[in-house]
Amino acid sequence: MQINKKSSLDTYKIMFLIGSVLLVFLDAYELYGIPIPWLGMTLLLLFASIQYKLFYNSKNIAIVTLLLAVVMIPQIIYILFNEVSQGEIQYLFLRLLNIISFVVVLLFSVSYFKNEKIISFLNSSKYLIGVMSALTIYIFIAQIYDLNEFIRNRSNTNIFGDSDQSTFWLSEPHRAMGTFREPVLLISYLMPLVVLYLYKYKSNNYLLSIISGLALGLSRSNYLRLFCILFLTFILFNYLKTKEINKSLLLFLVVSLIMSNFGVFECNLNSDSRQCIEYEEDVQKMNASGEIKIDVNSDSAEFGLGNDRLNVFNFFINSLRDITPKSIININSDYQDYASVRVNEEMYFTNRTLPKYLLQRYSTQNFGTGNYSLLKYDLNVQNLFVFYTQAFGVIFPLVIFLIFLNIIVQKKELLKLFFFSCFILFFFVSPVEEVNAFYGLIIGAAYNLIFMKDDINANL
Repeated sequence: MQINKKSSLDTYKIMFLIGSVLLVFLDAYELYGIPIPWLGMTLLLLFASIQYKLFYNSKNIAIVTLLLAVVMIPQIIYILFNEVSQGEIQYLFLRLLNIISFVVVLLFSVSYFKNEKIISFLNSSKYLIGVMSALTIYIFIAQIYDLNEFIRNRSNTNIFGDSDQSTFWLSEPHRAMGTFREPVLLISYLMPLVVLYLYKYKSNNYLLSIISGLALGLSRSNYLRLFCILFLTFILFNYLKTKEINKSLLLFLVVSLIMSNFGVFECNLNSDSRQCIEYEEDVQKMNASGEIKIDVNSDSAEFGLGNDRLNVFNFFINSLRDITPKSIININSDYQDYASVRVNEEMYFTNRTLPKYLLQRYSTQNFGTGNYSLLKYDLNVQNLFVFYTQAFGVIFPLVIFLIFLNIIVQKKELLKLFFFSCFILFFFVSPVEEVNAFYGLIIGAAYNLIFMKDDINANL
């Protein structure tokens, strides 16, 4: 009887975690001005905090205290010696709260997801994956043919200050975004859950692989393509060593990769849609041939990184000459200063030679050799590794290196280490520039799942 009660309690806990993750996935929506993902993250933090006895020990306390010192010292120094606005204090508080949430939920996840609990979490997550993938495909079709979908009422994250979410592309193929504000955020949150499930689920779940691969592939994300190639590389190495192939994971990656390289234009499929009517002349020119146009992605020059990520990479390389701890507050402003150097130079010479040229303010129009929108709207680094290395200095990559060195020494399983490294790298280069409670949950689950004992693994 006691065993049944404990089993029921564990089931409720797993359901609560899946429900919290579902709220995190509702990124495009808010409730009474509060973003719904914040509610999901808060529930994850509260749940992990209640379960503190699982990970509360002197070793973890020492680690957390050291991490807090590393994080807080640069922030305190910056606040003491600089004039800080209330908005900057709020920004700093939210970032620190995300870091604390990540650490607490990670410690909980590593301690909780062991043995049968990780299996229960995976078995429950497959329903969430199926529902979110099907919903993503429906929303993709609905946005093209003006079908009903949930009202997307949360402010967007684009650099031009537009609060409306962008769901329409005139001169580019339509992109799937599901319940997220941007296609790349769909990849950032849904893909790791899909990969984690298919990595260990030994049954050939072809239907889920196809649906999720189709949903994510419709995003046409460079980010997706890059990691499909990395995980396909893992499958190849695994086959060479074990002569076994995870067919479900392979099918998912292939479908995602193929679908991400082809796209259709909304105004080519439905020229009478609400958005296309506003561009009647352009749409008529686009559809003059009477044929359905299929766009083939050929972004090989950037190896799937995209200009934005390459710019961030160049910014990081340029900053290696002076990696000292800074405040989280000024990381993005430093990146904006770097990105707008050429624009400022062009503006200076233009004002010297043609002083009347810049009397009109062009907020989003680019001309000459520079992007003048950089001078008005804030940029984000959109890279977790770069953001935290800039904020905490060389100690951040050093800590990451020591953690991986410890895992290598303990586990000594090269294939599993390679997969886990790819999985962690996925978060490091994601456009979400900071850790959060969801990342802590999924990384902790991944660690337990990938390095679980073979006898437990056989039950999957």
